[in-house]
Amino acid sequence: MDRLQPIGRAECLQLLARSSLGRVAFTERALPAIRPVNYTLVGHQVLLRTESDGLGRRLDGQVVAFEVDEMDAELGTGWSVVVTGTAHLVREPGELMRQDPVPFLSLAGQGHDARVCIVPGDITGRRIRSAYDVVS
Repeated sequence: MDRLQPIGRAECLQLLARSSLGRVAFTERALPAIRPVNYTLVGHQVLLRTESDGLGRRLDGQVVAFEVDEMDAELGTGWSVVVTGTAHLVREPGELMRQDPVPFLSLAGQGHDARVCIVPGDITGRRIRSAYDVVS
């Protein structure tokens, strides 16, 4: 039996909702780039916290991939969720699915007050099962 098992969309959203740090992959100067970002889930949309003149501007309008994972190296288990969609810089609070501003802290410090929303086109996930579970 394969150690990699697909995760359904509903469980992927549950896993995304319980974390706050992920990685966004995008294109920068025709090359792939990956940056760690703080995020929160608003409905099915991923909301990133960043700088409007920095990463926020570069992501605006791009098709991006966003990944969150959790691994236990000792047990050899974990999961990974990838969201693929279009990112856009949120200019007005009403652009989100709900009207109230979403408070969440940036681990990067001050100046990271802009929000980038990723509207998912695809949400996929995989769970890594323990080698012991596969054998039994």
